[in-house]
Amino acid sequence: MSAIQQSLAILRLLLLALPTTLHAENLQARGPLLVETLEFPNLLDASRRAPQASSRRLPRLFPPQVHEESPGMERKVPVKLHLPTTGGPFPVVTISHGAGGDWDTHYAQAQHLASHGYVVLCVEHIGSNRERMGQGLQVIPNLKAMTRDAQEVLTRPKDVSFAISCAEQWNRTHDKLRGKLDLQRIGVMGHSFGAFTTMVVCGIRPALDWLIPTVEPGKGLGPELRDPRVKCGVALSPQGVGEPFFVSESFASLQAPLLGITGSEDKQQNGLSPANRREAFSLWPQGAHRFIWLANAKHIDFSDSTGTPRRALPTATREDVQPIVRAATLLFFNAHLKNDPEAEKQLNAEALKAYLRGGVVNQVNVLQK
Repeated sequence: MSAIQQSLAILRLLLLALPTTLHAENLQARGPLLVETLEFPNLLDASRRAPQASSRRLPRLFPPQVHEESPGMERKVPVKLHLPTTGGPFPVVTISHGAGGDWDTHYAQAQHLASHGYVVLCVEHIGSNRERMGQGLQVIPNLKAMTRDAQEVLTRPKDVSFAISCAEQWNRTHDKLRGKLDLQRIGVMGHSFGAFTTMVVCGIRPALDWLIPTVEPGKGLGPELRDPRVKCGVALSPQGVGEPFFVSESFASLQAPLLGITGSEDKQQNGLSPANRREAFSLWPQGAHRFIWLANAKHIDFSDSTGTPRRALPTATREDVQPIVRAATLLFFNAHLKNDPEAEKQLNAEALKAYLRGGVVNQVNVLQK
C-alpha cells in the first residue's frame, strides 16, 4: 500500500469514528443551499371579517386600539417566504411568532431551515404583532389583552391554514414558486403565543375559560382548529395547564407528532412555573412526540431575529440555546418531513450534548413518547 493509500485509509477511519460530531456541526450551522426571500405583505383572507366593535364587551384592561380591527375588513395575513434559490420541490414549514412579534422574529431560524432544504412561510398575526404590542406604551396590558382576546386566540391557527392555502396556489401559479413546494410534507413551528398556535394546528384544543368576550359555553374545550395538512410541529416554550390557553383535557386530541423545547427559566404567564410546561408532556397522548428541557434557558432565548434590523430583546443565554434549537428542530423536521431515520436517532440527549457551548445552559434532557 502506498503512502497516499495509507493516508486515505486513516482518513476514512477517522471519519467513521466521528459521525455524531460531524453531524452535530453540520446541523447547527447554515446549510449548503443559497436562500432568497419573497414578501407578500397584503394578503387578505376574505373568508374572515372582523365583527362590529359595538358587539364587544371588553374590560378596561383591553385598550380598544389593541383589540379591534375595522368592521367588515378582511383579515390581513402578511407572509414572508425563505426558500432555496434552486432545486425543489422542498418540504414546507410555517412559522408563527409570539405576542409582539412579526414576520422577522424568527428570521435566523427561517434562514437556517431554508438553507437545509425547506420553504419557510413566516406568518405575521396582525392582532398580536409588534405594532399592537407597543400601542399606548402599555406592553404588559397589551400582552394580557392579546392572549385572552377571543378573536385573536381563535384566529391565529386560521392564519396558519390560510398561509398554507396561499402556498398551494403559489405552487400552481406563481412564476418563482411554481412546483417548488412539496405540499404533502408540511410542518409548523412557533414560539410562546406561536407555540400555542402550533399546538392547536396540530390538534390540541384551546380552552374557553379565559376568553374575552365569552365564547359559549364559557368553559372547557374550545373548537377543533387542527389543519390535517400539517404533518408535524415544533413548539418553542409550549404551554402547560392553566391560564390563558389550556386545561388538562386540551392535550388528548393531539394528532400530529410534536416537539416541545423549553428551559428551567422559561416562566409562563399568570405566575405558572417553567416546570408546568414540562409536566404537561405527561398529558400528551402516545405518539412520536419529543420534549427537550434545557437547564437555565430563558423564554426569549427561543426566538432569533439575527440578520434583520428588528432585533429581539437581548439575552446573555440566547447564543447558548440557539445551536440546540436549530439542530433539534432540523432533526425533527428531517425525521417527519424527509423520512430520515438517522435524524430521529440523533434526537436524544446524548447527541444533543454536542451543541452545548459550556455556558450557563449546561444540561439537556429529552423526554419521548
